[in-house]
Amino acid sequence: MAVAERTQSEAQRRKQILDAARTVFEDKGYESATISDIVRKAGIAQGTFYLYFESKKDVVVELAQKPMADMAVRVQAILDGTESLEDILRKFVPLGFVVGKENPDLCRLMHMSSENTGVIRDMEAHSEVSALIVQMFQRFMGSGEMVPMNPAVAADMFRIIMTGAMQMAFATDPQPAPLEEIEASTLKVVLGAFVSRPA
Repeated sequence: MAVAERTQSEAQRRKQILDAARTVFEDKGYESATISDIVRKAGIAQGTFYLYFESKKDVVVELAQKPMADMAVRVQAILDGTESLEDILRKFVPLGFVVGKENPDLCRLMHMSSENTGVIRDMEAHSEVSALIVQMFQRFMGSGEMVPMNPAVAADMFRIIMTGAMQMAFATDPQPAPLEEIEASTLKVVLGAFVSRPA
């Protein structure tokens, strides 16, 4: 088999496993799903799974990579095209909910499992989106627009607020309030926390 054919075959097999895992996670939930369930759904041997992934957690991380990369592009566009911190946040918060609505099953999976918490926190902390959030707060530090605080601390706080909002919106059953209300409340909290107001 030529190298190009082998590479394509490996990519197809990887996608086959990811598609099967996503279906199994949606059907059974992350914590109840097993690797045996995933390989059965994918129609492969269990050993084949381990050629591509070390664990269920690795599968979740890979499933999340494309939506997070797509979000980074959209966040960069907001930062490039918006002048004030308040305007950026007024666009950024709704974007988080748009991405959640585009990927509701994955969002629920990421925020629902207690076993996933550390993995997701680590992944978010080291993502391109996280780096852009730090840059956003660094940009406005000392400008008078931002409540005085360390940009790295501000970025962590912002990420925690957004993660909590996503969990409430997409991983809590029953949902405590309509999605629009959760989004509006999140924006209110974010603006109150980070945007400096005249005394």
